[in-house]
Amino acid sequence: MLRSIILGAVCLLTAHSTLQAQNVISGNVRNSVTKEVVPAVSVTMKEAPNGDYTNDQGNFKFSTRKKYPITLILSSVGFETKEIIISVTGSQRVELSPASILGKEVVVSASRFVQKKIESPVTIERISTKDIINSPQPSYYNMLQGLKGVDITTSSLLFTTITTRGFNTSGNTNFTQIVDGMDNQAPGLNFPLGAIIGLTELDVDNLEVLSGASSALYGSRGLNGTLVMTGKDPFKYQGLSAQITQGVNHVSKGKSNDPLGPSPYYDWTVRWGKKVSDKFAFKINVQYTQAKDWIASDTTNTNGPGGPLQDPNYNGVNLYGSKTSVDINPFLQGALAQNPALEPLITPLLAKGNNNVARTGYPEYGYLSSDAKMFKANVELRYKIKPKLEAILSGTYGQGNSVYSNDTRYALTGFHLGQYRAELKAEHWFVRGYTSQENSGHTIIAMPTAQLINEGWKPSYDANTGDGWYPQYTGALLGAMAQGKSYEDASVIARGFADQGRPDAGSPLFLHLKDSIANIPTSKGGTLFTDKSKLFNVEVQYNFTHLIKFAELIAGLNYRLYRLDSKGTLFPDTEGPIDVAEYSAYAHLTKKVIHDKLSLAAAFRYDKNTLFEKPRVTTRMSAVLEVNKESFIRFSYQNAYSFPSNIQSLQSTPIDYNSFASGGSGRLLNGVYHFDQYPSYTLESVDSFQRTKNPADLKKFALNDIKPQSVDAFELGYSSLIAKRVLIDVLGYYSTWKNFIGYVNVANTPGSTDPNAFLDHGKYIQYNIAYNGAQKVNTYGYAASVSVDLSHHFLAKVNFSSDFLKNRNNSQVNNFNTPNYKFNIDFGNLGFGHKERYSFNTTFRYRPAYYYQIGFGSGTVPASAVIDGQVSYRLLQAHSTIKLGATNITNTYYRTGFGSPAIGGMYYVSFAYNVF
Repeated sequence: MLRSIILGAVCLLTAHSTLQAQNVISGNVRNSVTKEVVPAVSVTMKEAPNGDYTNDQGNFKFSTRKKYPITLILSSVGFETKEIIISVTGSQRVELSPASILGKEVVVSASRFVQKKIESPVTIERISTKDIINSPQPSYYNMLQGLKGVDITTSSLLFTTITTRGFNTSGNTNFTQIVDGMDNQAPGLNFPLGAIIGLTELDVDNLEVLSGASSALYGSRGLNGTLVMTGKDPFKYQGLSAQITQGVNHVSKGKSNDPLGPSPYYDWTVRWGKKVSDKFAFKINVQYTQAKDWIASDTTNTNGPGGPLQDPNYNGVNLYGSKTSVDINPFLQGALAQNPALEPLITPLLAKGNNNVARTGYPEYGYLSSDAKMFKANVELRYKIKPKLEAILSGTYGQGNSVYSNDTRYALTGFHLGQYRAELKAEHWFVRGYTSQENSGHTIIAMPTAQLINEGWKPSYDANTGDGWYPQYTGALLGAMAQGKSYEDASVIARGFADQGRPDAGSPLFLHLKDSIANIPTSKGGTLFTDKSKLFNVEVQYNFTHLIKFAELIAGLNYRLYRLDSKGTLFPDTEGPIDVAEYSAYAHLTKKVIHDKLSLAAAFRYDKNTLFEKPRVTTRMSAVLEVNKESFIRFSYQNAYSFPSNIQSLQSTPIDYNSFASGGSGRLLNGVYHFDQYPSYTLESVDSFQRTKNPADLKKFALNDIKPQSVDAFELGYSSLIAKRVLIDVLGYYSTWKNFIGYVNVANTPGSTDPNAFLDHGKYIQYNIAYNGAQKVNTYGYAASVSVDLSHHFLAKVNFSSDFLKNRNNSQVNNFNTPNYKFNIDFGNLGFGHKERYSFNTTFRYRPAYYYQIGFGSGTVPASAVIDGQVSYRLLQAHSTIKLGATNITNTYYRTGFGSPAIGGMYYVSFAYNVF
């Protein structure tokens, strides 16, 4: 007993002496000019691991056994690094001086380790949280269009697709987006979902955009580039932050066919980060956005010249249902057989060839919902097992209504996706596992749904009764012509007669038909696709640099499983989900030579996909030469590849959406599971057959198993910081694509091998087939950017980029949708006036007219010149900012893609609390 008491007393005395030996270091950090607190400042002891970050009140506090005097190092982006010596106990007040960040930005994603941006071996662009705060754009995703070499397609207010180096389309599967180490692609369709599952507006630490090939570090689908998004660490970014943005768009009803009047825009975002102890921290993020979406309203006739009053075969770009087009010659011949007296009217019509007539389409407004909504939430827990060993658990959930374009317009209603992550992260390694789980919700596929709505209220032709829309149209056409009307005027009269009983968009009958058709799975003749696919991913990475010393070596392993589950509506998975696995291994080695003036690097990656027999090996070689302390020349060779997307590799049985539809189904008929029992013919041969009725004119399209595509890319660039005031970056690149995957439209008669099946009133279906083009495709371009620090926080930026395509395969839809050149100008100030309370920023983006291809059409996107701007005022005592801003200030409507919506001006006011 006595022994236990003595031992206990010794333990208490030891603990007491240990506590006595602890020195508590605390203080407050402020801006030397404005005297406001500076959060997220790194405060570390010199030559020791102890330290802290300042919280939202500018305070820091930590303990150490080291004796006084103690040297602290304080650093933060946008401020000069400062060292102070502490000799006595007590809270310290430290002031940091603002400083230019030109040439000091650091990036991680270029080489998977921290390095200065100007020393990067490849082209990389970066957006920081301060850039986002000062941007006139209400969404950080829209900021990306102002970066050098970046293209975007805006399919709707909440669906933006990003790419670099030219190949740009909505739902681009060849551009990778990584959020906190997680690929945010939709597991089934393989294109990134962007804002729907990305970081909330207040939780972005930084964005890094790698231009061009990046598969060697980030795997399949990195042909066009990679966007790496990093969220805020709750140990560093603490406190409650909130931002409320209220705005208005559609301010000019009728302008550029905009059918909406002034409509409200709402965006509310809240973030709470809390460091509970030195070991545990958490963050919670919530964002909700609601607005009236931009409307796709292009009325250009895709079937030739003339509008609805001139062309009976009129099919507007954004009219849905008018893709149903039939040659009425068989009906004219039938009328002639019944009434020979009509010969003077009918014979001239038959003599001129095909007399194609399209059904009447529905415009997007009133048909697809214009209610754009997005809700996303994120929770993250962090626990430091040791000072340099951290466990992370996070969950992100996003849902909403949006629209994207592909072979037609898709209205995503109630779409939602969750991403859940568990990670162990140490100084030299990490182990990360995550899953992405999607639910397509209730999606309206615009074109085929509208075609079936037309068939629902009046069939094009009823073989049992001999009646239908086209027989009625033909009879009315001949009747009007018999009364002396011209063919064009008679066509208008005939359409009005055949359209009797046609329900207006939004009417009870229309909604009944739309809902019933959209609730029948594609596998049963409707237009509903159900996608509840999942992705599971595990990655391990180790940095061997501290072990091998002579070079920097990073290596990793990655395993990914796609569990495709569409119930037969997208994939041949009626009997259960299909598993597709990918196995990867990668390594990145960097070595400095010639007195550390030349940095040489090599990256290798091995990938195997279970759908394809051969693995893929990709490489990246680079050299960076230090010309002087602030000037660098870079050269790189990069190889990238992409396994075909799941929908290109696997697809369900094609669906006959409409027996009279010469297009619009957009089903993919190629890949590992192709369907030879459905003979496919080139559209040219089908058109010839329609004229001659000679089966020999039909030419089959060769269906071959699709193969991965790849690109070899060379880049030469130069970056330099001149006089600490001017930062320049110039580059040129040249790329060669092999097995390039493009699309071609073909026609077939499902289930029939008899070419004469086409004789039945032109009955055939048009499909998109993904296939590898035989010839090599080359792309090349150049770009330059200049940033100038004009002192007193004034900063001016301008960038220019150019992209070209050689050896274009005109038999493919290749989606090289970019102007030959484009440029952006940015001018702003981060703080001026009394205590630097005011700030502003304005941007100008110019794109000349360019040709754009997409699944449901192609045409010219008109030139656009867009000005955005904002001015802000900071309430220093309230830790708040009021921002007044506008995008597309002149309200000159523009488009970023063929068939995409016209984007007008949006004007807003924003209140932000504790945002940093």
